[in-house]
Amino acid sequence: MPRYLILIALLWLPVALANTYRVNISEALSYSLGQQQITAMFTAIYTPLGIQPEFEFLPSERGLQMVNDGELDAEAGRVDLIGARYPNLIAVPVPLNELKLMLLCTVPKYCDLSNETDLAVIAGNLITVWFCQQHQLNCNRVQNDISAYQALSRGRVNRILATDKYALGSLCESGLTVLYSKTASQHTFTIYHYVHKKHQALIPKLSAQIKAVRKSGQLRQYAERLENAFSLCQGQLISLD
Repeated sequence: MPRYLILIALLWLPVALANTYRVNISEALSYSLGQQQITAMFTAIYTPLGIQPEFEFLPSERGLQMVNDGELDAEAGRVDLIGARYPNLIAVPVPLNELKLMLLCTVPKYCDLSNETDLAVIAGNLITVWFCQQHQLNCNRVQNDISAYQALSRGRVNRILATDKYALGSLCESGLTVLYSKTASQHTFTIYHYVHKKHQALIPKLSAQIKAVRKSGQLRQYAERLENAFSLCQGQLISLD
């Protein structure tokens, strides 16, 4: 290759890297259906702004720290009390969604916080870890949603504390056919999209775009596909509320 072409390529590379916009997503959503829905959601939000985001599925706290440090550009979605821990993250003020915490169990009697049997939580789900600490519960962390559900199906744990939306998307990979659920707390947690402070100028445009995507019903459709995934493999989720 001629030297001048090599020089042009070397000069262009930093510009290309500078224009890369990377969004962190918790690895808890790295299973197939979760990837499809979350990446589709944020592609729909960013594309009208002329940004084609790239996605990183990283361990929860590590990913958040990389966004806080400016190594990544944005955090897909976090509950506000978790996002507030990171000083360089700015929340887009239009909520993405709301969620509650629930207990998932194979036998109804275990879907009660007063029951003293072990309680499993997904390590990357920081809001469930926070809830355990706040209520002084004996919670055992497991690596991700799929390993938690597999432990449940094999009788290694009796119940799991999870969110009422995104955690349900991987139930089909658990081998379970029937599962019981019960709301663990009436508290509602709000999920926001976060950007590193260097992208503060994007906040008004992102706010307008999230409003538009919400109004169109797209955000609700993405969440419903995860919430209803268990029924697609003939699984039955029975509410005890």
